[in-house]
Amino acid sequence: MHFLKFEFEKMGLATEMYDGVLAVHGDARYSNIICAHVDRHGLISLGNNEFAYAAQYIREIKYGEPNRSSRKELLAILDRFEGEHVYAYDPETLKTIAKGYIESCVPSAETGNSVFTVKGLGDIALGMPIAYARPARLEGEYFKGQIDNALSVAMVHALFKNGYQGTALLTCEEEIGKSWVHIADYLKLFEIETQNLLVLDTSPFSFKDPIRTGRVIFRNRDKSEVFNPVLVEALKDRATMMGLMYQIKDEYLRSIGKGTDDLGSTELGRLIQNECDYEGKGRWNGATIQVPTMMYHTSYETTSLQAIENVYTFLENILIVNPL
Repeated sequence: MHFLKFEFEKMGLATEMYDGVLAVHGDARYSNIICAHVDRHGLISLGNNEFAYAAQYIREIKYGEPNRSSRKELLAILDRFEGEHVYAYDPETLKTIAKGYIESCVPSAETGNSVFTVKGLGDIALGMPIAYARPARLEGEYFKGQIDNALSVAMVHALFKNGYQGTALLTCEEEIGKSWVHIADYLKLFEIETQNLLVLDTSPFSFKDPIRTGRVIFRNRDKSEVFNPVLVEALKDRATMMGLMYQIKDEYLRSIGKGTDDLGSTELGRLIQNECDYEGKGRWNGATIQVPTMMYHTSYETTSLQAIENVYTFLENILIVNPL
């Protein structure tokens, strides 16, 4: 977030840093509000040459909540971490402290947490972040890397560069389900009520077709709440008008027999669910616009150049070229 603050200020944009959110503004501050999370997956030092999965650790230590979804996910993808090159860095200065590689990852019998053995880092201070070193790369028509959610942040950067004048809220702790808190605090601080938030993200699939065909991914809802149906319909109409293929994620999941609890959890859904007035009417709502990917939450996450281009072209159209 410190790095991004500096980068956006170099572009002549106004920035404000609050707890958990970096706000970036153009000249028409509240013409539109787009949101993206800046989390990067990695490890965190426990001291004594032990390391834990950062998202899991922070949720359990900072918030006192067992992160069962992360535990389940880790058990499914443990072998993907072995041999992964990593580096420890200072989060304030961004200076690299040491480099190494993950030798193994095993669930702790005592706590259920996953403890990583990392070779080459040496004695790293408690709480120091450990990042994956593998760079993003092109392989033919596919783009691979730890692209969640650097990809959305890059699109925000490009939007401002090409004339976007609204606000972007860049949050942390989305991966532990807490970024909505930071968005809510910001909206409360400035007494903003809106039904037109646009939340950018990647969207995981287990098959390649949405990626290969470059579909823009929308949702009517997630497992928590229903999104603004008027806005979602307007997004679908605009995509059709532009000749862009799109897919409704929740409709696809329903078509293969999934129930409401299987529709996935999003930042927007949690914001809507947790921030209603006494009548149950939400102060905030909106829609999600997502890039389809595979191999979610790894440094092998994959999408296509076509998908990236289509989502960015769509965003530029609705926010700059012909505002929705």
